[in-house]
Amino acid sequence: MHNFMEFERVYRHGDVLLFKVAETGVTAHVKERTKKLTLELGEVTGHSHQLAGDVEVLDSPVEKDQLLFRVTDQAVLTHEEHERIVLEKGVYLKVSQVEYDPFQDLIVRIRD
Repeated sequence: MHNFMEFERVYRHGDVLLFKVAETGVTAHVKERTKKLTLELGEVTGHSHQLAGDVEVLDSPVEKDQLLFRVTDQAVLTHEEHERIVLEKGVYLKVSQVEYDPFQDLIVRIRD
């Protein structure tokens, strides 16, 4: 299993965090190839974090609400309320931001 704690760069796009991980040792198989990928859909606003480019979704044992994918050339991440981010070739781990609710003593995913 890959150690995702070894990352080259971190991107924040609203409530979505992307970690560019070292491709060395990533043994996941390609589950899907696509030119457009929704990374996160806003439950409240209906806005979405859309990735456009040559992308491979990887089949990997990551946690719920996480996604491992490979950008094979270059991809652009867009959202209605955020600046676009250009992702270079590489493997990325998408993580949804969470916060602690002290009143319910719960860790909850941030909702957009």
